[in-house]
Amino acid sequence: MSDDRRRGNRTLALLAVTIVLAYAVPYGLLRDQPVWQGAFLFWLVFGVVAIGLIAWLVSDWRP
Repeated sequence: MSDDRRRGNRTLALLAVTIVLAYAVPYGLLRDQPVWQGAFLFWLVFGVVAIGLIAWLVSDWRP
């Protein structure tokens, strides 16, 4: 298996973990938080991480 393919598999695995956390954190850890700022901060960080992982995944694609 080439290094690029291994890197892509690792990045997809990290993206899958990030997506699972997108469900688990708001409905689990942040469920009893009375203020919305915690959820806003989480979604902000989640968005930046997801965009970064996708950009890293597609950065070496060639036609």
